[in-house]
Amino acid sequence: MLKCEFPEGCRLDLWAKVIKAKYIEKGAEVLCRHICIPAAEVGGYVSLIDDFKIKVNCATETLNFNRVKIMIDFDLILVLIVGNPPDTEYQVFTIPCNVYEETVELSEFDPPLTAEEFRNEVDQSELILCNWDFDYDIKGCCEDEHSPCRHRRVFDGGDLSAEKVPCVRGTCIEVKVFVDIIDKLGKMHDVIVYGELDPETEC
Repeated sequence: MLKCEFPEGCRLDLWAKVIKAKYIEKGAEVLCRHICIPAAEVGGYVSLIDDFKIKVNCATETLNFNRVKIMIDFDLILVLIVGNPPDTEYQVFTIPCNVYEETVELSEFDPPLTAEEFRNEVDQSELILCNWDFDYDIKGCCEDEHSPCRHRRVFDGGDLSAEKVPCVRGTCIEVKVFVDIIDKLGKMHDVIVYGELDPETEC
């Protein structure tokens, strides 16, 4: 609690970040891909995924040319149940270095910013990631002729095509990862407060 009977004797000069605008995206899909989990690495075929964990390696935002570029690098760690009842066991499998990039225009912030406001009123950005979620679908065996894990999409001369990848015994799984992305744009300001700490207030 702050109180002050003599303002000239209790001026507090604070250095605080003032938020100018926010960008909030709920449930952003930051990963969607097919992954082959080799039977040789986990001891068999996967029957289901029991849990997941996210390890964020790097999360950055770059302010440039009147827009904000977001980059998230993360590992997806899966807790697998391998085999069929009653002969099952738990295994851990990591899908490393998944990179998600997104460019946010000034008009997408709340409130929207003009280019002049962005240049003059913003010098910092804070990226918050929360509420990670995960979904998956087992697509069969990787070695099946028509398994999505037997083919990968490639760009050839501007056209999207598919090519076969080496056959590996294992479980083909489609994985998806979602997260809430919050980006706060702000600027540090001097904030003057007249007051003093009340000694009768308990912390």
